[in-house]
Amino acid sequence: MNTLPAKSLHRLGIFWVIAALCISMFPQLLSMPGHMIPITLLPIAWRLSAELRGWKPPAMLVRIMATVLAVLALVLTYGGLLGRRAAVSMLVLMLSLKLLETFRTRDARIVASLSLFLCGTQFLFSQGIPMIFYVVACLLSALIALMYLHRREAFEGKEEVPDSGRGLMSELGFGLRMLALALPIGLVFFLLFPRWGSPLWGIPEDALDARSGLSDTMTPGSIQNLFMDDSPAFRATFGGTMPSRSELYWRGPVFWEFDGLTWQRTYLSRSLRAESKPDLDTAPLLYELQMEPTEQHWIFALDYPALVPRGTVLSMDYQLLSRRPVTALREYVMASDPNFIDTPRLKQTLRRLALDLPPDFNPRTRAMITEWRQDAATDTEIVRRALALFNQEEFHYTLNPPLLTRDTVDEFLFDTREGFCEHYASAFTVMMRMAGIPARVVTGYQGGWYSEIGSYVLVRQSDAHAWSEVWLPGAGWTRIDPTAAVAPQRVQQSATDLFAQRHMFDFEWLRSARNTFDLIQRSWNNWVVSFGADRQSRMFSAFGWDVLSSAKLVIAMVAGVLLVSAVIFLLLPSFLKFHSQRQLDPVVRALQKFQRKLRKAGFAASPSMGPMELAQGAGSQLEYNRDGITRIARLYTLCRYSPDNGKQTELADLVKHFQPRPSS
Repeated sequence: MNTLPAKSLHRLGIFWVIAALCISMFPQLLSMPGHMIPITLLPIAWRLSAELRGWKPPAMLVRIMATVLAVLALVLTYGGLLGRRAAVSMLVLMLSLKLLETFRTRDARIVASLSLFLCGTQFLFSQGIPMIFYVVACLLSALIALMYLHRREAFEGKEEVPDSGRGLMSELGFGLRMLALALPIGLVFFLLFPRWGSPLWGIPEDALDARSGLSDTMTPGSIQNLFMDDSPAFRATFGGTMPSRSELYWRGPVFWEFDGLTWQRTYLSRSLRAESKPDLDTAPLLYELQMEPTEQHWIFALDYPALVPRGTVLSMDYQLLSRRPVTALREYVMASDPNFIDTPRLKQTLRRLALDLPPDFNPRTRAMITEWRQDAATDTEIVRRALALFNQEEFHYTLNPPLLTRDTVDEFLFDTREGFCEHYASAFTVMMRMAGIPARVVTGYQGGWYSEIGSYVLVRQSDAHAWSEVWLPGAGWTRIDPTAAVAPQRVQQSATDLFAQRHMFDFEWLRSARNTFDLIQRSWNNWVVSFGADRQSRMFSAFGWDVLSSAKLVIAMVAGVLLVSAVIFLLLPSFLKFHSQRQLDPVVRALQKFQRKLRKAGFAASPSMGPMELAQGAGSQLEYNRDGITRIARLYTLCRYSPDNGKQTELADLVKHFQPRPSS
């Protein structure tokens, strides 16, 4: 028996509450700025020290000052308290500060309950399958803390509290059963809750924590950094014949302006729309794109988009742009025509923009191109000569190119001759402009992993690529990939296949495992993450319910919840009976196991039989050592009425090895 002072918080209870809070806030801590992490953890450390050292709660003035300073730090860090990241960080910080005054069960219950709410905020930032397991762990820790607090509070004010006798595994098991009981009700809510055009977890468009992916600028090394990122960028499912890998150029940001080091988009690309687009009826490529959130505006598509999805626009350089940032998983129906002629007539404004170069940069390259221009009769000859330079000279495709300074193209072409795709695309584009050929840089993704089981193409961030487009008379903008002249296997296989190991966790078997897991992730995205109004309507159409209003869905949801709740209520007595049997002391469990073995051998004991009477009847009927049966019966009696004799283990071992045989 343990003594519990009235209205106090038991030490184990506060430990459970702190553990639940720390587990729930862990991913949020990882995304916080470095200076906010110690501010958040300091109240938790103080509360642990207070529990171990017997400190009293700090004064009210101290708590108020700590709260004001914490809020001020948040405002200075995020520029305000609006937005997902700032709001969730506010919740995390306030829960941490709440521990400064958590010395009673009531306050501990508040922290544990809000930890449950904090679990749900994880889906604002990640909706993948791994997050599901993490949220379950958060829920279990919070439920265990709440259950412990409830048991302690039931005896609050009493002099003695009986030991629960429940270990960690028992607590986890009970928590899992509680979640299992709630799962059917949660499933009904998920399936029947009315949707208004989007999934339940549509996220407001703010960009406080931009995801990894292609940027709106390109400098040497910018795409190279994505090569280490194996996270999915998007998935494409083709309705007909899928193009070859070498033809999978997924178009993204297009760069026109160059300052000697950095390529940028032009304001014309953001403001002007395409004058024409391919004919949708004759477009040979039909596919569906499932895009991961990037918090950027661009939508990736194969050249050239013949269909502009709702909520997007087609820029004058044939880049698809979403009107709002892509902050949640989105699906687009796409069509492309690779044979479409992009801009057969180039306006003077765009020509000047596509020929513009900063003065007094890269003199060696300019001298070389001037010589080429004198010898070449056409622009096509210049293009071929540049590609031959990359193909025949000692150029290398590498992950670790030397750093470039002011004259980046000169240093790359004449000195280092080592680089990634952005180095080759940038150098080639500059060379073309020096030769008077309009040129621009295009970034996006090239290739992808094809899943034969799922029949879709998975494009990861590591598939990021850069290439060039030159304007040729009669052909318009034409794609030229100078990287293919140096490393043709880059477009025939993948960038990751060129290197044995990119990092310490990059193994072939691990890549295969990640690709296989993506099959599960894609199914999760299709049926859970992107379960919006359209999928909900198609699901009910399979049952003959073509049109369901929001009012009917609400009625069906309420009826479904009541029905499931009734079934759970009817099954609850059986559940509790099963649970109570699992909680029997080991002596009773040993007797029940002994009786089951006797029953299996042909001896059915009467409920009124005592242990010795049971042994006498079983010994006469079964072909077994009577002394063994009698020993079990006597040992049970000893353990039952003298529980502190230490014979429980011996009894369990005898019953475990007891193997009766029916009499012949």
